[in-house]
Amino acid sequence: MKRILVPIDFSENAFNALTHGIEIANKLNADCRIIHVRTKKTIQKYLKSNVDSLLSEDINEWLEEIISKYKDKYRVAGKSIDFKIREGNVFKEISNQAKYDDTTLIVMGTHGASGFEDKFIGSNAYRLVSASPVPVLAVRPERSWRGINKIVLPIGASKSSRQKVPAAVGFAKIFDAKIYVIGIKEKGYNILNSRVNSFVKQTRKFIEKNTDLRVESSILDSGSRIEKLIQFTEEVDADIIATKIHHAAIPFENMIKPFANQLINEADCGVLAIPTKETLSL
Repeated sequence: MKRILVPIDFSENAFNALTHGIEIANKLNADCRIIHVRTKKTIQKYLKSNVDSLLSEDINEWLEEIISKYKDKYRVAGKSIDFKIREGNVFKEISNQAKYDDTTLIVMGTHGASGFEDKFIGSNAYRLVSASPVPVLAVRPERSWRGINKIVLPIGASKSSRQKVPAAVGFAKIFDAKIYVIGIKEKGYNILNSRVNSFVKQTRKFIEKNTDLRVESSILDSGSRIEKLIQFTEEVDADIIATKIHHAAIPFENMIKPFANQLINEADCGVLAIPTKETLSL
């Protein structure tokens, strides 16, 4: 069963993500499910921005109201848009629901970095990305839905970097999006740079052989990988950066992943984080 799962904390960011999730569900002919994990903070946040709801603290009523408001945007015959309420740890409960529903994709809003914890330990969106068994699309609040026409696909020197390629290409095929395969040089590491060049060429050939998608490839100069990648993404006006999220066996290691976390915090476009299996890095 194809299903898009959208976490809702009653913030404007979450409603923007819901619009993205519904549009993706429409394109994928998938069910769309809203999930809310009860916390006092989200209740207070919702009440501040929805004065009429002060008369009721029934989360079921709020979610039914949201379904009613957004159902006209959902246009999949024979499928449904509904909601689920869970209690407990937010990220664990969303991940468990994704497993239970055999979810195709989670779409969630992100606030970006707001301090030390967000930037170096992990934003809320990144905490979900680190726990999720399925791809997560993190959407910035200022990024309204405009379709998905261009996807940037960074390729690194590790073999695991290519594990995300089939999922990213499959996502691009849904929207007939152009793919930019991007390698970034490592300063002073000729062996690694040679491998990046090779992997970029292999990835482009894979896409050209197996799809009719438009594809370009290039190698960016050495320097700050995040800055170079974000700069390129802005230059081509991309809609999504597709990156991997490596689920390590050591829990603490999953918390400190500066590349994916920085992308989620700093990129203006959406970030599609694709889980990869644990492999040995060479």
